[in-house]
Amino acid sequence: MKRRQLNLVLDWCLAPSALILFATGLLLLLRFHVGGGASATSALGVDRLIWVNLHRFSAVFVVAAVAAHVALHWRAFVFRFAEAFGAERRGWFDVELVMYAVCVASALTGFIAWLVLAGSTPLFGPAAIGRLSETRHHWIDAHHIVSLVTLILVSHHFGHRFRSMTGGPRRPPSARVLHGFG
Repeated sequence: MKRRQLNLVLDWCLAPSALILFATGLLLLLRFHVGGGASATSALGVDRLIWVNLHRFSAVFVVAAVAAHVALHWRAFVFRFAEAFGAERRGWFDVELVMYAVCVASALTGFIAWLVLAGSTPLFGPAAIGRLSETRHHWIDAHHIVSLVTLILVSHHFGHRFRSMTGGPRRPPSARVLHGFG
């Protein structure tokens, strides 16, 4: 399979997985975290444990797919970092670099809340019900805030690439290099 075809398959696997990740994250925030949601056992007729695990498994898949995406576009990543942090930096703001940093922060805060802090719901249950410890609550809050910013930036990133994913005309090579599509 050619690199462009592999990238297209990866993009079309990543897009619905990221959508599931963001949708379940929003549901977990609005139905189980804020207000009286700490004591809720289900939302939309689905058990809390299923929502949590759907969010977790989609997060693992998205992180792996993003790592593959970065590997396929490593030249563009190196170019962006060199332009922003190199000796000859141009002094411009790059929203893509902010997106990379915010994505890393979202993943780290989420995985820390899941795998490091005490009180996480075990994969096979039972679902943790009730108020979170103060430390865990702050990490989950940070994860939600950073993830909402991530949603905005990833939507922007996806929107600029949607045409090429659907078979539309590609940008000329000079524009792809300047915008990190290489």
